[in-house]
Amino acid sequence: MKDALYERSKDKILLAVYFAKGMIEELGKEKALEIIGRAYQKFSNDTFSEPFVDVPMEKRFNMFKEDLVAKAGQESHLSIVEESDSHIKIRFDRCPTYEVFAEYGIPEVCQKYCDSDFEAFRYVHPNLKVTREHEIAYGDAYCDHCWTLEEQGA
Repeated sequence: MKDALYERSKDKILLAVYFAKGMIEELGKEKALEIIGRAYQKFSNDTFSEPFVDVPMEKRFNMFKEDLVAKAGQESHLSIVEESDSHIKIRFDRCPTYEVFAEYGIPEVCQKYCDSDFEAFRYVHPNLKVTREHEIAYGDAYCDHCWTLEEQGA
């Protein structure tokens, strides 16, 4: 048995793992990953903004940052690297989602999941830009996620 963090992640995504494996088997890896990528994008676009639906746009980024800071206080694999009024950068020292997909032999599915962030966070706030220099799903030792609230029209 793996640790509790791994097991929680596995519980959340195991059905997706089996769907992905079945699609790859039936459709081939390239076609299946294309469909999985589109599905993750739709899922992320619809779900990332849910906690903020009733929050005024001007308060969303602060609420988002407060949530990240709280999570960093609870999760040992997540830390705040930088924070300002319009910017927050975090570091993940491990990615249990990646660990699960890799354990089942389909690590590239996690890449599709991660790739959906760039568009999806625009649904949280239209001026919210996501950048990354490192991603575990792409072979790095850690992930760094940076969110910047750009000025209107930037």
